[in-house]
Formats: sequence, structure tokens, C-alpha cells
Amino acid sequence: MRVTLIRCPWWVRYCPPYILGYFAAFLRRAGIEVRLYDLNNILYHKIPEDYKKYWDDRDYFSLWENSSFINWILSLSSDIEKLIDEISGQGPELICFTTHTPNTLISEILAEKIKKKNPEAVTVFMGHKAAKTQMAFEFIEKPYIDYVCYGEADIPLLTLTGRLKNSVPGEELPEVAGFLVKRNGKIIDCGEGAIVKDLNKVPFPDYSDFKADIEERRYSQPERLDVLESRGCPNACNFCYERLYWKGFRSISGRKMFEQILYHRQEFPSVNYFYFNSLLLNGNLKALEEFCDLVLESNMKISWAGQAAIRKGMKPELLKKMALAGCNWLGFGVESGSDSLLKKMNKNHTSEDAYSLIKSAKEAGISVQINIIFGYPGETEEDFQKTIEFVRLVRPYIDNVLASQSFCTLEKRTYLKEHAEAAGIIDDGHHLFCEAEGGNTYSDRLRKYEEFCREALKMGIPETSGVLSKKPDKWVMLGDYYTYKKDYQKAADAYIRSLEDEGGNKSVALRAASALGAAGDEEGRDSMLEKASEYESEEFCPPEEEE
Repeated sequence: MRVTLIRCPWWVRYCPPYILGYFAAFLRRAGIEVRLYDLNNILYHKIPEDYKKYWDDRDYFSLWENSSFINWILSLSSDIEKLIDEISGQGPELICFTTHTPNTLISEILAEKIKKKNPEAVTVFMGHKAAKTQMAFEFIEKPYIDYVCYGEADIPLLTLTGRLKNSVPGEELPEVAGFLVKRNGKIIDCGEGAIVKDLNKVPFPDYSDFKADIEERRYSQPERLDVLESRGCPNACNFCYERLYWKGFRSISGRKMFEQILYHRQEFPSVNYFYFNSLLLNGNLKALEEFCDLVLESNMKISWAGQAAIRKGMKPELLKKMALAGCNWLGFGVESGSDSLLKKMNKNHTSEDAYSLIKSAKEAGISVQINIIFGYPGETEEDFQKTIEFVRLVRPYIDNVLASQSFCTLEKRTYLKEHAEAAGIIDDGHHLFCEAEGGNTYSDRLRKYEEFCREALKMGIPETSGVLSKKPDKWVMLGDYYTYKKDYQKAADAYIRSLEDEGGNKSVALRAASALGAAGDEEGRDSMLEKASEYESEEFCPPEEEE
């Protein structure tokens, strides 16, 4: 069985993708032939220098959800068809695309192109965006996608390779637990797949395919590799959809964490920085401390980082030990500075807990980021101001802030979505544009985001993708919001502003024309349709750089 694993743009290019390295190791252990394509990094090195900013600058991430932009960026690489021919020419029997939000559209486009070259190959979409809470059912409707793995893919994917290997040509695709599949023109849910219960038994990621890329420093952080020490989360925040992908919280032992990093260090001596790519690296404090002890005993010189929850069990002594063992950065999911709102979110901490832990981490020598969201149902103006005051209070102990540009989203199957009415949500028809009591609308959440960013910048917090003086997709998103609300004149005004300030493309011009027509402005609609016709169908006009 020949399997090809593909990760498409966009994602940050820090290092080889963990997901490809892990599944390569898992399948190769079973004797399966695997080829890896990190198209995110491959395409980056094949486009003209002037356009690499669309990978390097995270503030452009929303452009990767724009079809005009995707077709335009693909047109910049003359080698894209050669890449497709290369992938197809190897005769893959199973082609797997790993998905997340910014790479969904380009994954669909490239999967369709590859399917035309390899109609007999079975195409699988997997990853977080393939969950039932996300796009599983939308994916399986696509004629070029045969299977969607909507949960943890280890055992289901291994089982599928075995079933396909033993199948008879011309037969209907087999039903395998963990997948949606098309059979006889019908979509079948094959039921929940089995999961790996003991993570200590899974192999370490196999990054050998990327050896040349690492040695030639073709990633933006060539000294880095990602590791995954746990799956799931012991907490149950009401808004979180990522934890739903994993079936319960599981972690590897501290010794296994240490052995994994030692293995990578021996394979790649130039690598000395490791990022824990899980939802939180402090889900198992006993394992975390064991790992630190082993690093210190070995005198291994590494640095490491990851996301963390506010946990009362993280005492100053543990934080100091972490720093001595090489931990140099933690991103804490604080979310709000209001205790009443934290309780509504089902967060297991108070603002005082957060302040104490952040202060202790910084004093231990660890750089700190805090993550903030706006517009959780029930958030009052007082709650919002408390968040600003909290950031002002902890400013001496934080290095940067990640304020979500999506604000609070209403994701399928989360506790918040399932209890929308009880949470005061009066319109749950759109995950971004939902509305809650108290004037909690998308436009109000945007107002809070912009006010927060202004205040954060005044505090001297660095301008990053988390704190911006100007949200790059503000107007097109407002246009989509007002279209959803059927306020077509405001939608048209926002789209026109987007064309002026955020880069022109045919898609936005057509949306503006549609909104103008719906608002009764036929002359404006016709004028905008004429403007839209000036754009080539595959053209995207990027926003001009500010001086």
C-alpha cells in the first residue's frame, strides 16, 4: 500500500509539520510505504520573493480563505502542475490531506486537481477541520473526496490501509469505523473509530524526510521541532471545540517526553528548541515535573515552550524548575479579566489565580503570552473593562497578548452551542455572526477588539498578529456580517471600503454588486458588476503596503 500524506498552505513555517512526521512513523511501523509533502513549505520556496510575506506575516492568514487569492497565489508558482504530476506519477493508492481552517480551501483545490490525475487513488481528508463539529459533512459531499476521518486518525487510517490492500478492484469502498464514506451514491457514517489509549506506545515522529530541509535551514525556525506530549484537555471550557476532537485527556510519561526529545537531538544535532504542540503542556503536572528532572539530570541544553492552562498546582518551585530545564515561553489561556465571565465560560481559574501564576512564571525567567477573547455571551461592558484593567495589572509580567481576531465563535457541538438559549444567544445561525442579549453582535465584538488593541498598544504591548493597529480583513468581514443580517446597504458600503483599503478582487466586487442590488441600487449594482469584470477570474490585487 502506497500512502501519500499532504499538508497544504497556509500555516506558519516554523519547522516540519508534526502531523506528517507522526503519521509517517505510525504507518511505516506497520510496513506501509509513505511519502510526505509539506506543500506549505515547498510552495513558499517556489514563489517570487515579493510574495513570501503571505506566509511570513500571520496577519494575512484570512486571505487564505479567499478563493481569488488562492488561485492567484497558485498562479505565481510555475511548478504547481509539475508538483501535481510528481505526486500523481508515484502511483499513490491512498492520498491523505490534513486540514485546519486556513488551508481548507487550497486543500480542496489541490485534491481535485490530483484526483483528476489519479482517479483510482482513494482520497482522505482528516485533521481538526474534518471533525463533525467542523466540515466533515461538507467535505464528504465533494466528488473528489472518498473518505473523511472525523476523529483521531491513527487506528482508523491503519485499518483503512489494510482493508484497501485486500479489496477487490471495482468493489465499493469498504466501511471503516472512524470515517464518513460514499457508497452506492450514499454517505455512510461508519461509526466512531478506536483510539490509542496509551500514548506511551505510539512511535516518535519520523522527520527523516525533512533532513535536508532542516540541515539547509529551509524552515523559518530551523533549530526547532514540534512534539506532542498529550491529547485532549482535562478542562471543559464551554466555547472550546478543539478538545471535542480528542476522546478524553491522555498524556505520555515524563520519561517518554525526555526520550522523544533525546531521540530527535541525536537525529538532528542542530535542533535544540522544542515546541509542545498540544492544547496544553501542563495537563499532567507529575509528568511535566518528571520531564524537567530528567532534563536537568542529563544536563541537556535545550529550550522549549507551549500553551498552558491557569492551574493552581503550578507552584513557583515547579516554574523555576521548568525554566532551569529550558522552558522559555508559555502562552496562558486567560480569556478574560472578569471573574463572573470566567465562571460563565467554565474556566477553572479566577483573575487572581491568573495574576499569581503569570507573575510567578515571569519571575522564574519564562516569557509569557496571554490569550484573550471578546464577546462571550453575557459579557457586559464592565466585564470588558475589567479585562483591560487586568492586562494593565499584569503588564509588567507579560511579553505579548494574543487577542483573538475571530472573537468568541459559536462552534458546533460545543457546550455553548448546545445550550445557546440558556446562554442568552438569540441568533445562533452563524459561528462568527451570532448574536447574544445585551447588544452582543459581531460589530460590537469588533469594536471591543479594536478598543482593546488601542489600549494594549498604549501599554507598550508589541504589535503582533494578536494585537493590531489595523485589522487587515475588517471591512470584508463587516460586509459578510451585514449581508448575513440582510442590511444590504451597510454590506455594500463595507465591501466597497474593502476594495479601497484591503486589496481588490473579483469575489469582493461581486459581493458588493449583489449587496447593492439587494439594497435597490440598480445603477450602483451595474457599475460594480462592470468593475468586477475588470478583474481576471484568477486575479487577486493585494493591499498596498503602508508607508
